[in-house]
Amino acid sequence: MPSTPGNKKAAPLELPVAYLRGIGPRKASAFKQVGVTTLRDLLYYVPRRYIDRSTATKIGSIRGETKGEVSIIGRITEVQMVKGRGGTNRYEAALDDGTGTLHLIWFRQTNRVRKWITEGFSAVFSGKVNMYGGIPQIAHPEVMSLSKGEAVDLQQGKGRWIALYPGGKEFDKVDLDQRALRNLMDRAVGEYVHSVPEIWPQQLLDQFKLPTLSDGLRMVHRPHNAKERDLGWKRLKFDELVLFQLLWSWSRRRNRDKVKGIAYPEVGGLTRALIEEKLPFQLTDAQKRVMREIWNDMKQPHPMTRLLQGDVGSGKTVIALIAMCIAVENGHQAALMAPTEILAEQHWLTSRKFLDNLDIHVDLLTGSMSEKERRGKYERLSQGQPGIIIGTHALIQDKVKLPNLGLTIIDEQHRFGVAQRLKLMEPDHVKGRNFDGSDLLRPDVLVMTATPIPRSLALTLYGDLDVSRLDEMPPGRGMVTTKAYNADFERQKIYQQIAGRVRKGDRAYVIFPLVEQSEKLDLAAAETGHEELSAGAFKGLKVGLLHGRMKMEEKAEAMRKFASGETPVLVSTTVVEVGVDVPEATIMIIEHAERFGLSQLHQLRGRIGRGGRDGFCCLFFYPPLGRTAEGRLSIMQKTTDGFVIAEEDLRLRGMGDFFGVKQSGLPPLRFSDIVEDQDLVRLTRKVADDLINQSPDLRQFPALEKEFRRTALGRVGWLEAG
Repeated sequence: MPSTPGNKKAAPLELPVAYLRGIGPRKASAFKQVGVTTLRDLLYYVPRRYIDRSTATKIGSIRGETKGEVSIIGRITEVQMVKGRGGTNRYEAALDDGTGTLHLIWFRQTNRVRKWITEGFSAVFSGKVNMYGGIPQIAHPEVMSLSKGEAVDLQQGKGRWIALYPGGKEFDKVDLDQRALRNLMDRAVGEYVHSVPEIWPQQLLDQFKLPTLSDGLRMVHRPHNAKERDLGWKRLKFDELVLFQLLWSWSRRRNRDKVKGIAYPEVGGLTRALIEEKLPFQLTDAQKRVMREIWNDMKQPHPMTRLLQGDVGSGKTVIALIAMCIAVENGHQAALMAPTEILAEQHWLTSRKFLDNLDIHVDLLTGSMSEKERRGKYERLSQGQPGIIIGTHALIQDKVKLPNLGLTIIDEQHRFGVAQRLKLMEPDHVKGRNFDGSDLLRPDVLVMTATPIPRSLALTLYGDLDVSRLDEMPPGRGMVTTKAYNADFERQKIYQQIAGRVRKGDRAYVIFPLVEQSEKLDLAAAETGHEELSAGAFKGLKVGLLHGRMKMEEKAEAMRKFASGETPVLVSTTVVEVGVDVPEATIMIIEHAERFGLSQLHQLRGRIGRGGRDGFCCLFFYPPLGRTAEGRLSIMQKTTDGFVIAEEDLRLRGMGDFFGVKQSGLPPLRFSDIVEDQDLVRLTRKVADDLINQSPDLRQFPALEKEFRRTALGRVGWLEAG
């Protein structure tokens, strides 16, 4: 691939946005609020949608309420302010497009709207149509102002598409409506788009049928047709995804070539004793395959960076324990970090049980321990003796020194975020060692998740990791049936049925959701539910209570009583979502199931049916349900396959919210959609790998290297450029 020279005309793009005629200090301040400070930023402030003659709805064609939003091009023919009850006013307007009349209505900011929406005003009005007295109306429509020429052209079915840009309160304050925004963008594109430097060689543009960047930006802002619009967006998405994927390609290459790791010479007698004598079951074929992949990594002189994903109950904990045993037996410390104290304690108890009499010390470190307890553990860990340390976020505190750390395992990775994961990979976490930048020695890292990850997301969020997948369930798990019930009508009846099952020997979880992201309210909901159920449906049965604000000893005691059957019902918050293993539990009741995400519902369901008996998952929902919530409940009743659920979850929620990606420390994707652009994600992964293989430092492609450092590499603080 030939190199591409830089463009010396790029300098004007770094000028402040106020340099553009028509943008004064007040408008510049409004643009700053949306991240636009330079002329380059302004060119990349792209439309969120378009109006064209194929999407403009005719009023005469409307036959009733619409399921979604419509856009109507028309002219205001009549307006009036109507006094309502209690001294409130509403503003009404009649919209005519030549085929009929539709009513527009505003209940808020009526004085402001009255000054703007006047007789003779032409615009595009968008919103959901409702019927009132047989007349179609739109409440609080979105308004895109049009010049007379634009309105006439669109109504007559001619003229270019009209771009609709993101707006907001800050823009409203400085009179930046859609028409004003389009005028400014017309000027910016006309005067500065030719200055945008091209980062790709012509050979690559030809290979992937891409326009130049300047042409692509023009097509996005001012397309003449759908083909131009799609081509322009393809170019922006391609650039964004390649630059994003280069982060991972760069990281993987640097990890392999520049960073030294620990080569473990053997699997010794202790590890073999664990597998052959201590485990009360045979490893599945999938576990054996994954363990071979991990062992092959651990033998290498560069650090392992591997993601282990598998559905709930597929046996990830055993894999982690075997890997830690290998590290300890080869003279190193091994650390396992879990997102909750309950899960950390569960791992600690499981490890101690399986490693009993194998002379491997297993320690526990959590935030709720007393300062005296933690000081003793800090001292012991700082001595670097081989052993296992299991804990929560407390493991990445500055006071924790692990001078002999050989393996780090992070459970439920999506709870931590990329930056936290990489903090454990960085050499400065291995306290007590002095390495220079050219001779780094890092621990092996294995991250695990019980929430299956769609391939398209794995290529972006976990692109720096090799992936292992446990796709086989251990024998002996029961079948779980899931049903959703309208709590307003069926709650008491179902609870009485479940109480009957519990009296015959079943064990049941009852989960209450987080309320408004408040731990205090979360606790209140669980406590109220505990009191209500103890005195009502489960009267005469012992009902336990578990929540995140309990002391560690109290939580352990609550779980002990539930596991032993002393309290056959456990009312809990979502602290039991991951890792809790009570094989006798067969019933999962989730209150307000409509408030939970798909992956969380699936995780909670995974707590039951683990001991061979069939399970029953009851989803209580409280109407009204939105479409997304209705879709989630439908999927949960159709399948127990975590990978199918993960794909549906990504489709319903989108990239931004899946696994809390917005908080992950990664630069956000502005133009691409991981669900819609899966083919492009796979293509750009290969392009990025090919580029790094040809030129590991990208110096063979100077324009691309400059853009990579300015954008992707410049927006993450955790990835060193080397």
